[in-house]
Amino acid sequence: MADGLVADGSVADGSAGSGGSQGFVAAEGVDRSDLSGALPDGGPLRPEGSMAVGGETGRQQMSPEVEKQVDILIVVTGLIVGTLLAAVLALIEAFYSPLRIGGVRVPVSLVMALVTNPLLVWFVISTTRRRLAALLPAAVWCVIWFVAAGRTSEGDLVITQNNWVGLLTLFAGPLAFAVGIYISTLRQRVAASHNGPAAGPPTASRPTR
Repeated sequence: MADGLVADGSVADGSAGSGGSQGFVAAEGVDRSDLSGALPDGGPLRPEGSMAVGGETGRQQMSPEVEKQVDILIVVTGLIVGTLLAAVLALIEAFYSPLRIGGVRVPVSLVMALVTNPLLVWFVISTTRRRLAALLPAAVWCVIWFVAAGRTSEGDLVITQNNWVGLLTLFAGPLAFAVGIYISTLRQRVAASHNGPAAGPPTASRPTR
């Protein structure tokens, strides 16, 4: 067959060519938007310079102002939640410090303080990325316990009078906070020492002439 095919898909007359020997003819000046049927599946051609959705350049980055506001919100929220948790746990531990089962004191408050106080330190430092922020929930816990260790309106000492659980919890609670802060500081220093050499091998300096 002597007829040729032009780029827009139409069949050209054989008499317009040179003896029908020309096959596919590249037509100059043809708009690329007209080649919607050029793909095998009939889909439109992808424009030049475009990329698939989800690529690295297609992701929208937050502006520095928005990122700073989000960081401040996370820090404040973590500090508030950690402080409220410390207050609630201190009240619960003070309430259960005189607990007896069968006439024997049960150290529920002591176990709770030894377990939850370091966890509070870890939570506050993880959310705020500041070690000094863990001092606020620790101070709230200590204030509540020192107030609860005082005398009641009748002059009784509920927590510290003949109550070894209350006395141990009163001294072990702040110590648990201190241990949690120390462990968090030690872990950060160890992580920093491991990440330091991983930054890359030192480059050889070029000799000066």
